Amino acid sequence: MFGNSCHVQQAQQSRSSWCRQTSRQRILFLSFLFLLAAVSSRNSRDKFRTAVDGCENFTQPLNLDDARKHFPAWLLEMLLEVDHLFVLGIDSCDTKLPQDFSGRATCIVGRQLDMCTPSMYVRGPYTHAMKVSFTHAAAMHLSHRARYKHIAVIEDDFIIRNDAFAESLVKDFRTLLASNAWSIVRFGFRPYFLEESSRERCPSQCRCEIKKSISGQFCQLSRAGCDMRSSDFYVVHERYYEPLRLKMLDLKQANIERIVDTRPMRQFAKQWLLLPQVSLQTKLDIPVDYQIGLGALYVKKCVHPRPLSEHVTRQFFDASHTFRGSFER
Repeated sequence: MFGNSCHVQQAQQSRSSWCRQTSRQRILFLSFLFLLAAVSSRNSRDKFRTAVDGCENFTQPLNLDDARKHFPAWLLEMLLEVDHLFVLGIDSCDTKLPQDFSGRATCIVGRQLDMCTPSMYVRGPYTHAMKVSFTHAAAMHLSHRARYKHIAVIEDDFIIRNDAFAESLVKDFRTLLASNAWSIVRFGFRPYFLEESSRERCPSQCRCEIKKSISGQFCQLSRAGCDMRSSDFYVVHERYYEPLRLKMLDLKQANIERIVDTRPMRQFAKQWLLLPQVSLQTKLDIPVDYQIGLGALYVKKCVHPRPLSEHVTRQFFDASHTFRGSFER
C-alpha cells in the first residue's frame, strides 16, 4: 500500500510539473504573439508616417475668396472658432473661404496623396473608400503633429444648408468647444440604420439628447455604436486624432471595418449633431432628397426631449427650398 501511495504521489508531482511546464509554454507563446502583433503594429504606423511625412505637394493653401458667397455668414463664424480646417479634394479643392481663413485652411489633394499611399492600406475591396479613409487619416496625423486643439474636415463634394438658424448658434458652438465634453461634432450625418428598417424603434445608442444648457440645435449621442454615417463635414477634438487614425489603419480589420464612417467614427461616445444637418453629399448612392428625408425621420424618431426648436422641425415642412450648392463649379 505504501508503494502504491508513492507511485500516486510521483504521478501527481509529474502531472503538476507537466502542468507548470505547459503553462509556461503557453505564456511564452502568448507573449510571442503579443510581441509579434506589437512589432507589426509599430511597423504599420512607421510606414504610414514615412509615407505621409515624405509625400510632396499633397497639401496646399486653400483658395481664398472675399466674395463670401460660398458659405452662409453664421457658418463662417462657427468655422473661425476651430483651430484649422482641412478640405479633402481629388485633383484640387473647389471650396473657397474668405481671407479671414488665411493660414487656417489647407487643401489635401487626394490623387497626389494616393501616389504616396502604401498598397497595404488600399488593396482589396472598397479601394476608393480605402483611399478616402487614408486621406482622413492623413488629416488626423497632420493635426496631431501641428498640435491643433480641434479641426474641421470637409469633403469637397458637399452642398450646404442655407436656411435660418438660431441667432445664438455661434455662441452655442463656442460653448460646446470649450466644454471638452465632446469627441466629434457632425454637421452632416446619415442615419444608415434607418435605411435598413425605418419601422423599428430608435436604437438606444442612437438616441440623441438636446442639452438646453448647451443649445437647442445640438444634440448629444452619449453612447458609442450608432450606425450614423457621413464624413463630409465634421469637427474632431485633439484627443481623438490618434484613436480615429489608428482605427482607419488597423490592418487586422477587414476593409469595410476601416472605412472612416462605417466603423471608425462610430466607436466614440459623446458625439454631437447639429440639427438639422448642415451638409449633404452630391456624390452618394442615395439622392439629396432622400438624405433630407432620412435626416427628418431621424429627428422625429431619435431626438429628445420634446418639444423641439422650430429651427429643427422646420425641415419637416419646407425641406425642398432650404438647400443650395455651397460652391459654384
